[in-house]
Amino acid sequence: MSEHSIVLVGGPDSGKTNYMSRLWLALNSKKATLVAPKNPVNIKYVEGGAEHILGGAFAPRSDTNSLPSDLTLDIPIRLASDPDGNEVLISVPDVSGELWKEAIARGDVTREWMETLQQASGALLFVRVLSEANVTPLDWVNAAEYLSWAGEGRPKNEHGEDVLIPTQVALCEMFRFLDETLLRIDGKPPKVAVLITAWDRVDGHRRPKGPSAYLKEEYPLFAGRVADCNSLDVRIFGVSVVGGDFEDPEFTARFQEGDIDEMGYVAVTDPENGILEIRDVTLPIAWVVGPLLTDE
Repeated sequence: MSEHSIVLVGGPDSGKTNYMSRLWLALNSKKATLVAPKNPVNIKYVEGGAEHILGGAFAPRSDTNSLPSDLTLDIPIRLASDPDGNEVLISVPDVSGELWKEAIARGDVTREWMETLQQASGALLFVRVLSEANVTPLDWVNAAEYLSWAGEGRPKNEHGEDVLIPTQVALCEMFRFLDETLLRIDGKPPKVAVLITAWDRVDGHRRPKGPSAYLKEEYPLFAGRVADCNSLDVRIFGVSVVGGDFEDPEFTARFQEGDIDEMGYVAVTDPENGILEIRDVTLPIAWVVGPLLTDE
């Protein structure tokens, strides 16, 4: 069984822990594209999140003081359609959003997390719809502060106060970290799946346009950086881990009465059929590690 490391990247409240918790439920159900033929050695950090989801609540944020080994899911996976196919052990460390926020402000990451990045050959990059932690838009006032920033210490405004880092700038910086550190296997560009989480909260006018169009409208700076990158293989997914919002009592009641395997979906762009919403939250991981599972 080969080993493959994927890193999760995203700011505070971007949906990483909830996605991993929901991913474990999907893998364990044996009904998705990917299955877990064996139980992982340590699933402590996603077990708690899964319990929250099954109870009708989203998981709390990750501990900002944790090291990579504390928030890492090591789990064997294979394609459900090929019982005798390759198994890949994926090691998925969840770097706290607050740690990423600090790393972007400093311009670097800690030694422990840098080593984790350098061992990874793929990544999931998270951005959440309508998060209170998002800093938007990138206005000319903030842009002026950042254009004059030398990259040492935190950028300040004219009053000496810390300037909030716009989400677009933070995403570009996280993307740069990945571009500079991810492993190249056999000379192939590493795969990075951009996950737009809480996709169910996108309004009905924009959702049919798909995740790529949403990214261009909401974060044009970051979307342009992604489009201009030839050294990474990037695909954009819209993800709803349960298909609705637990703050809505009616949805929560339907969720608790329904089948968890029918809850949650991934929005993808299909060249022939347009935008599809597929009830399989393992698809982004399957895309990232697909070549290893099929000997491509």
